[in-house]
Amino acid sequence: MIMAVVEVQVISDIVCAWCYIAKRNLDRAVQLYQKTYPGGRSDTFVVTWTPYYLNYNTAAHSVDKSELANIRLAYMTSVQRDALAQRVQRAGRAAGTNFKWGGKIGPGTRQAHRLIRLGAARSAAVQDAVVEGLFDAYHVREEDVSERDVLRGVAVAAGIDGAGADAWLDSDEDAGLVDAEAARSKVMLEGSGVPAFIIHGVHRLDGVQDPTDLLEVFIKVREGR
Repeated sequence: MIMAVVEVQVISDIVCAWCYIAKRNLDRAVQLYQKTYPGGRSDTFVVTWTPYYLNYNTAAHSVDKSELANIRLAYMTSVQRDALAQRVQRAGRAAGTNFKWGGKIGPGTRQAHRLIRLGAARSAAVQDAVVEGLFDAYHVREEDVSERDVLRGVAVAAGIDGAGADAWLDSDEDAGLVDAEAARSKVMLEGSGVPAFIIHGVHRLDGVQDPTDLLEVFIKVREGR
């Protein structure tokens, strides 16, 4: 069979727990495809991470996640909030991660999305490691992904040299492009939000997707349907 390229655009924000679950499910779907589809190991997946700004924290400084949750979820009873947390936790465990709710949330995620662009410029593997590292830092290690030291640590762990990470983080390179992409995402996903997948520029899937559903779309793309 002729090798195929499957393009996957993921629109997400790092502070979105469902986006982390969506990332893990995407990883599993790609693995399933490569293991089960005839010749699947020879096909290539090109994954692009497109920024979206949830803007949970509108303050000019970092705040405790618990403090922000008390404001954003004030309309919920304690029972409803516990049920929501348990639902996310169950979905996280099924995807292979264990959410923690402590730590701080910064005033924005532009720098995190810029770091993803830097990773993508290095290689697909480095980009994936940066994305996974950012999600893990925020949702599992309870770190503030607006802090420079946290971002640098993620970059170095992903294989980006420290000097290159420093130069990028100390600059504003591609900041305008990230802002523009995030603004377009907001318009595109109005009424639905993140996460969202656009596969091969044709199939749009909103929300967290089961790995088998993603696999089905990958096969449709591969077979030209």
